[in-house]
Amino acid sequence: MSCIVLQLGQCGNQVGQHVFDTLVEDNQTHVNAAKSTITNRSSVDEYVRNSLDRFFIQYDNKLIARALAIDTELKVIEQLTNEKAQAKRHWHYEKKCVFEGRLGSGNNWACGYRNGSLAEEHILEKLRWQLEHADRVDTILPILSLAGGTGSGLGAYAVECVRDELPRSFLLTTIVVPYTSGEVVVQNYNSLLTLSHLYHSTDALLVFENDILQQYAKKLVSCSGVDRPTNIHDMNNILTRHLCSFLQPIAKKDHSFCDLNYLLEQLLPHTFYKLLTLRCVPQLSDQALDFSTYKWSSLIKTLSQMYINNSYLDEGLNWSLKPFQTRTKSLANVFLSRSYDKEDLDNELKQYFNQSDFYSSFLSPSNYYSAFQYRDKSYLNYEKYLSFVSNCQTPVASLDRIVNKSWQLFGQKAYLHHYMKYDIDEQVFLNGFVQIEQVIKSYNQL
Repeated sequence: MSCIVLQLGQCGNQVGQHVFDTLVEDNQTHVNAAKSTITNRSSVDEYVRNSLDRFFIQYDNKLIARALAIDTELKVIEQLTNEKAQAKRHWHYEKKCVFEGRLGSGNNWACGYRNGSLAEEHILEKLRWQLEHADRVDTILPILSLAGGTGSGLGAYAVECVRDELPRSFLLTTIVVPYTSGEVVVQNYNSLLTLSHLYHSTDALLVFENDILQQYAKKLVSCSGVDRPTNIHDMNNILTRHLCSFLQPIAKKDHSFCDLNYLLEQLLPHTFYKLLTLRCVPQLSDQALDFSTYKWSSLIKTLSQMYINNSYLDEGLNWSLKPFQTRTKSLANVFLSRSYDKEDLDNELKQYFNQSDFYSSFLSPSNYYSAFQYRDKSYLNYEKYLSFVSNCQTPVASLDRIVNKSWQLFGQKAYLHHYMKYDIDEQVFLNGFVQIEQVIKSYNQL
């Protein structure tokens, strides 16, 4: 089954490019697996073949990304489609699946949404080209930022169009929450409107936060021994490394590969609860990989403490907190482990995550979590890598902040005229407030 990536706006296109680079990099790392003895080459080849079939069209020994690259400004699109840049990659974009506007959206959700309606036929035409080159599409992966105009406004409209076109495909939308103190004065308005529209049209929202990504990047850069400030490239690398650990093939207990929609079914027990978070360990700089060794028990223990602390990072944790003091509760958890190690994780997972305090009271112990492993290939250059995907309360704090700051502006009627120019009136904002406040309330009651 195939997955089509929708790269929406500047953030979506930059992250999307990194996603495909990371997928190819991971598929190639088995060649130099010096630490491991690969006993089953055919299983590794099957992993690579499964990954390529899922994310690329293979034609004349070329890899064409199953992606739509959409933006209303030329700069990012030109960087993606530059012939010299594409020649350095092992893959490229299909020109028929690239849409570039000329006017931009001016960091205005309403303008971006209007631009989406104008570009609807072009977007659907490019989507249909991708569908014609796929045997079956199980998952659509939109990637966008909540803050800007194109990613948020046009992105929200594009996702709605895809929902209407493909009502039976899973829509896993990856959203990037803006900095708490951002440069765009209306970023909270944009975020509120995007969230309220996406919550109707998408099946799941995988949430990343710029503040957390920057903290993570600072940690890795400081550990690398290189004296330099962090940049957007560092943050995108972290985001895509996490995201691809979820997207790459993973096996069930019977050793057969499972589709992305199967994983999503484990994470979405109720249609109203759509917020997903992703925590991964170990958290190491590339320079430290060759000098580090981990056991599954220590990685699972660290993940447990990160969950109790409601943290994405493995440093600065309060290790004195006990499970009954957990600061978040969840509806569903999935663990994905990747390595050449044949050791079973079940006992360690049961020890640290079979805790009733971690979960909503209406869950039975048999539904606390699901675990998947791939034991014939490591992930990137990590000897062991463990991804923890959770449908939990963690993103609620960010949503609450967005709603509160939007109310502060809305109460003073600030900047509303910029949206009313494009027929977005006060009722649209009020509907957004009601929708997201209901989401926050429902998660808080878990």
